[in-house]
Amino acid sequence: MFRNLSLRSLLIEPRVPEYPVHGESGARSQLVGLVVDVIMRAWGTVIVILTMLMVATVDTKIYGRCNLAMKLEKAGLNGFLGYSIGDWLCVAHYESGFDTSFVDHNPDGSSEYGIFQLNSAWWCDNGITPTLNLCHMECRDLLNRHILDDIMCVKQVVSSRNGMNAWDSWTRHCYGHDLSEWLKGCNMHAKPDAKIMTS
Repeated sequence: MFRNLSLRSLLIEPRVPEYPVHGESGARSQLVGLVVDVIMRAWGTVIVILTMLMVATVDTKIYGRCNLAMKLEKAGLNGFLGYSIGDWLCVAHYESGFDTSFVDHNPDGSSEYGIFQLNSAWWCDNGITPTLNLCHMECRDLLNRHILDDIMCVKQVVSSRNGMNAWDSWTRHCYGHDLSEWLKGCNMHAKPDAKIMTS
């Protein structure tokens, strides 16, 4: 009965199989067929969702401090607009724990995505809530291990009027602190910057 139905047709082009109708038994047969069809479509949807979740999970990463520091330096964040790698590590630690898959939901309905917790109302489009999408990207692209797009977006954030004050965590935990500790033990070109920023 179902040999001509592919997974694609069950998920994208649902159709009701034709069943012979012969009085009451025909109606019962049709009902059973419909139930089986619904169950098969639901099962196919569950398989697709689980597959997508597994792929998303495989592509995420929780960075080590020094590994992230090297990535940030290579991408040009050391000294960008006067902020050190220590500033960026401090923010990423307090925002996401260096976890690229982290998502946080806000009372206003917006959400924050990725290692730097970029807000869907301003910087990316989550397809759900209104957004300015100033980084011209989909929020889900911030959730994988490839953080170059995250870095390009944070450069735009920090270039805005608020600078790193855009992150409450930077204001509370990083601003005015000795950030040299964030680079201790990391073998890289950036030198720990122990100066306290005053602007």
